[in-house]
Amino acid sequence: MRNLKKMQIKEGAEEVLEALIKLANFKGFFRKFMLLFIFFLFFSSATPGGSIKVQIQASAATLAPETEQQIYVKSVRSKMESQLITEVEKYIYKIAPESGLSSGYLVSKCLEYETDIIFVLSQALLESHFGTRGKAANTNSVWNVGTYDDGQILYKYSNPNESLEPYLKLINEKYLINVTTKGDTVFKDLKHLIQDKGYTNYQGKRFASARGYEDGMRKLMVKIDMETSIAFYQDFLKLDDYQITAFFNPKKQIEIDSDYFLAQN
Repeated sequence: MRNLKKMQIKEGAEEVLEALIKLANFKGFFRKFMLLFIFFLFFSSATPGGSIKVQIQASAATLAPETEQQIYVKSVRSKMESQLITEVEKYIYKIAPESGLSSGYLVSKCLEYETDIIFVLSQALLESHFGTRGKAANTNSVWNVGTYDDGQILYKYSNPNESLEPYLKLINEKYLINVTTKGDTVFKDLKHLIQDKGYTNYQGKRFASARGYEDGMRKLMVKIDMETSIAFYQDFLKLDDYQITAFFNPKKQIEIDSDYFLAQN
């Protein structure tokens, strides 16, 4: 699946290039010149150097200036993260416009903890409608961490965003691991948590007592994935610098378009 999505990203880049070449097919020298000028201007500050080389620093203490390639990759990542935040914001607003969850903060923390955003959104929706329903409307504990069926409430927050990091820590430190009888720690994947009765911590205790909880999570994850492009942008941000440069190399595009313009004159 991951290879498929990377291929889709590459195909998307090729479609952009093809569209630019078609757009260049204007009649008249002036329009061609202006379009080429704009194209060069857009990429002039973020075009990677000629060949792609692995940058190895001789010392961690040595502060080398960023290369054009590094600047370009950083720019692309920033744009894609911005698109990801927009996708998350649109979805939360569509479901619960009154929610106080910050899409920018949620994306930032999920990327920091390397936790799937769709998984986090699905559980936030299932537990509290993004903090707007149930006990979470008063506790601001969007994922109901520390809220029990017997009415016991361990944690309250001043706003919904404060409940995000404790939840991510809990998932990564206690639910995405198993401890063997020998005391060894075995790391799990999120897919294990959404199996029937699979959402258990390292002690074997389930996150929620409700029957069909994992089934509800699976259905919501599929729904969010189908209605948004969140997975696409998050997978893009997992690409390494080499892949981003290879898929979106503006220098190569400029050279191709330059040759095309010259051939038309």
